[in-house]
Amino acid sequence: MLPRAVFLSESRNLLQQLKAETRPHHERAERVVRLMSPGLSPEGYRRHLEALHAVHGALEPLLAEALDGFSSELLLAERWKLPLLREDLLALGHDEASLARLPALAHPPSVPGVPEALGALYVLEGSTLGGQIILRQLVRHFEGQSVGRFAFFRAYGDAVGPMWKSFGEAALRICPEPAQAPRVIQGAQDAFETFEARFREIHDS
Repeated sequence: MLPRAVFLSESRNLLQQLKAETRPHHERAERVVRLMSPGLSPEGYRRHLEALHAVHGALEPLLAEALDGFSSELLLAERWKLPLLREDLLALGHDEASLARLPALAHPPSVPGVPEALGALYVLEGSTLGGQIILRQLVRHFEGQSVGRFAFFRAYGDAVGPMWKSFGEAALRICPEPAQAPRVIQGAQDAFETFEARFREIHDS
């Protein structure tokens, strides 16, 4: 077992690698998300959540299968966001029938193994961390309007930071070899590209 100091240092290095190698992908994905727009309407907010529902609906089952042996270590049952998206969309006028009719993701990413799945989960967890800024904006922007409780962006509540830290530590334990890093990075890049493509579709439609 790695000494704790070395373990934490390498964990940070893995996350730093992921951040550096996915920066262009992250920035492109951010540019097509307009949840911080001062002109955001409830309809626009709903369409963004529908796009997120498509991406999470495609990714979460793939990640659950690929990471099945590490479910407890990664706290996967606590990390899935589809139930939160369903809650938000029901509050915005959907019912069970209309949720079932929402289009699935046309081209879900490939998740051939554990490293790629960890890379994709890095993107989902990173969006939860960054989503706290969006949450504060949405609460102010829609004050007094009936748009639900922003369940998706509230996610872990006060535990967002600890959940992010636990993911980073678990990722290194599961993929400790530096040779696996390129596969983790590829999984993250593919996930970012999936988000970008889906959000471009809603803006182009």
